[in-house]
Parts: sequence; C-alpha cells; structure tokens
Amino acid sequence: MGVNPMPATLYGHYMIVTGAAIVLAVFAVGVVLVSQMCRWSWRWGAVDRPDGSLKCHSRPTATLGGLPLYGAVVCGTVLVMLTGAGQSAYAFGRLGWQGSWSALLAAGLILMSVGISDDLRRVMPRTKLLFQILAATILIGSGLVIHRCSFFGVFELSMGILAVPFTLFWLVGSCNAFNFIDGLDGLASGLGILVALLLAGFGWMNGSYGPALCALVVAAALLAILCFNLKPACIFLGDSGSQLLGLLLGALAIETTTTVGGAFQLPAAGLVLSIPVFDALLSILRRYSQAESLACGDHRHIHHCLRRLGLSERRVALTLWLVTGICGAMAYLSQIVSGVVMGLAALLFILLELYVGIRLGCLSLSDLRRRLGKRPAAAPDVPPAVSLACSMPTAVFSNRLEEVEDLWERMKPHFERMHLDRAVLTLEGVGEKGPQQRQIYQWVRSQIPMAELLRSRWTKRFSLDESRVATLRLESASQLRQQEEHIDWLVRQISNNVRSAQRRPATAETQPVEVPA
Repeated sequence: MGVNPMPATLYGHYMIVTGAAIVLAVFAVGVVLVSQMCRWSWRWGAVDRPDGSLKCHSRPTATLGGLPLYGAVVCGTVLVMLTGAGQSAYAFGRLGWQGSWSALLAAGLILMSVGISDDLRRVMPRTKLLFQILAATILIGSGLVIHRCSFFGVFELSMGILAVPFTLFWLVGSCNAFNFIDGLDGLASGLGILVALLLAGFGWMNGSYGPALCALVVAAALLAILCFNLKPACIFLGDSGSQLLGLLLGALAIETTTTVGGAFQLPAAGLVLSIPVFDALLSILRRYSQAESLACGDHRHIHHCLRRLGLSERRVALTLWLVTGICGAMAYLSQIVSGVVMGLAALLFILLELYVGIRLGCLSLSDLRRRLGKRPAAAPDVPPAVSLACSMPTAVFSNRLEEVEDLWERMKPHFERMHLDRAVLTLEGVGEKGPQQRQIYQWVRSQIPMAELLRSRWTKRFSLDESRVATLRLESASQLRQQEEHIDWLVRQISNNVRSAQRRPATAETQPVEVPA
C-alpha cells in the first residue's frame, strides 16, 4: 500500500511552525554574528571615521555589517533546505522559486566581497558596477527573468527581447537604491525589514511560499542588525550590507509579486520599493543637472532634506518607515483591487511622492531644465573668497603646499565677511588601492553647537577626475542659503580649474596663481 500524501492543510501548518522556528534561529544567529563583528571590525581596522563632510556620525563606528547579514541569511537558507520548508510551495500547485538557492547565495557572496573591499579600501565605482552586473547575471542565468509585466489587471506587457535587460536593470538598480539611502543610523536596515515583510505577504498571497519564507529570513537577519544599528549605531551596514540587501530584496520582489500566471506585478513591486527607488532617481537627476559624477555623494538625499527641517535622526527614520508602510498598503490595495480607477489612484500617489521629494529640495527643476537645454549658468557676482578657492585645488595637486597654505590664510577674512561659522575643504587623491593622499583645510569663526549648524550645512562632494575627489563644506547659522548660488558656481570653477591645469603641459617652473586682492 502506498503512503497517503499529507493534506494541504497539514502542509500549511507544518510550514508555519517550521518557518517560525527558522526565523527565530536566524535572529539569534544574527545577534551573535553582529556582536562579534562589532569587535572584529575594530581588530581588522574596518572602522568608519567621521570626515567632517559627508559622514555625519560623531564617533568612529564599526562597519562590515554585510558579513553578519550574509551569515544569517546563509544559516536561514540551510535550515530551509534541511527542513524542506522551501519545497512546500510545490504542494500548493505553485511553480515556486525559479532561481535556485545556490544562485542567490553565490550572487550575494560576490556583492558582499566587493562591498567589503570598498569598506576596507576604496573601490572605483565602475568596478562596483561590474560586480553588480555579474551578480545579477548569475540570478538571471538561474531563471530569474521578468517576461511579462501586469498593470492593475487592465493590460499586460510582454518584455520580449527586453526581458533580460529589464531584469538586469531592476536588480542593479535595487542594489544602488539601498546603497544611496543608507545614510542615517537604522534607516536602511529598518526600511529593509518593512520591505521584506511586505514581500513575504505578497508571496503568501500569490502562492510563492518559498520566496516568502526567504523574505522572512532576510527580515529576521535585518532585525538583528537593527538592534545594533539604531542611533547611536555600534555597526553600519556599509557597502557590503547595503548592496547585498538591495540584491536580495530586488530578487525577492520579482518572485513574490509574480502571479501564478507568470506576470510580474510591476506597480505593486515599485510601490513597495518606492522610497529607496525615488531617492536614487532624484539623486541621479540632481547630479546630472549639476554636471557631477553619479558616484559623488552629497547632502541632498531625502533623509538629509528632512534633517534640515529640524527632525532628529530617529524621527527621520520613523517618518520614512511610516511612508514605506503607507506605500505597502497602497501596493496591497493595487493587488486586491484592479481596474483603471486603481491605476489612476496609484499614479497620483507616485506623482505625489515625486512632488514631495522635489519640494523638500532633493531636486532643482530649474537646474535640470538648464542642463537639458545645455545652457550654462551665468557666473554670479563672485565674492573674493570664492575666487581664491578656485585656484586652491590646482596648487594642492601640484604639490605647492606652501602656496595652498598662503591662499587659505588669505581666504579667512573673506569667510568672516560672508558670515560663515565654519569652512572645510578636503582634497584627496584616490587610486586603485584606496586613498593615497588627503589634505584638509579648516576655518572656524565661532563655536556654535553642531546641532544648530547641521540645519545650515552645505556640503558638496565632487570628482575632479578619475583619481581625485574634493569636498567643500560651508556652515553658517544665518546666511548660508543666500550664498548657495555662489557655492554652485564655485564647485563648477574648481572642477574646470583642475581639468584645465591637467591639460596644460608640465614645465620646469610653475606659473604663479593669480588671486584677486
């Protein structure tokens, strides 16, 4: 006599109990790994130190948060395979996880490795992009491809020959979106928990129980990290953790929001990931409008704009978590209710998100229109301090250090007249093996509390060429906003000055730098 198969209801109960046990085990393993990594990072020298520009934390903090995240996810994946919980999807008639577990872990290992290298020593942006493409290609090769997209049950769009390129764009974009938004303590890890839980719900609704359980594993691992990542953070996700998180959630979004018929619910997945995606989109447009490299950071991300409104770091994180929850509710509604009316409502919601992001200051539409029209901005009436600063990078990278110090001394009276409270210029040469040389020049007029200056801080990080990066930071409690036009012009002049200096042939005698009186 054959053995009767287990009823579907018993499969469901078995998966719930087993899944709960796996989630608890992953959380426990994650706590142990994170606590150990906090000490190992200091021993290995993997510490993120404040630089007075883009890094807003006040004390050195351990990084390499991607290692415990990956270790906890691997532990959960092994438990899923050993218990057979991931196979329960087949019992419910669902085709299940198209991409194999091994492909997901291999792709994650690749991204984590290049992220660790970037945390320990700088990795060029194009190198990181190549590794992201490689990791996404592994997942695509395992069968994770978006063939059809469904829009609110109204119509479906067959991707055809664009299926692989679109999937590659989705996965790489997700990696960079979470890397961009990882700028405050607990922000990216908290967003990751919410997104993973929402995706687990979608997986349960669509019968993708294997991917849903994997999403719960990721949420449990992130919860362990969040316990150490809230302000004041003991450890950061770092590039290794943020890129790995983006890859995992991007892949899970494809699997959990794909219906039984094989159609990818693009609006639902986009709404769930809308906060990091829109932040990355606005950042790309902002840097394009200002003719900057996409790899150069700044202080105009959505969380920075909320900080300038006077919100604390915790309130900013809570606000964005709340908005993500609202986006998830809208995504669930779009899954349940179909039709043209639902599509228009979702479109209005997306436009509202973009409008709020622009109003907060994440993007200047006038700069974007000027850039698209290719009309260069007219040079304003530039203060003498700006003209002096334009010639400084050339002197620094020509090793005329005495001349740089003299220029900096001559700029100080002009900083005083501009009513600045603090000015910092950081110039660093970057090679394939990381930072090789750094020069920092600082001027302080008054000891105003840092909390007050954070509301009026202007920071710009921009590439001078492929191997040199400059960071200009100006702080004023009263008149910083009035100088923003001058500062934008200053940044363009610094970049143009260095590029023109590099094109000039080297001579035995260095020409003196002309500085206005």
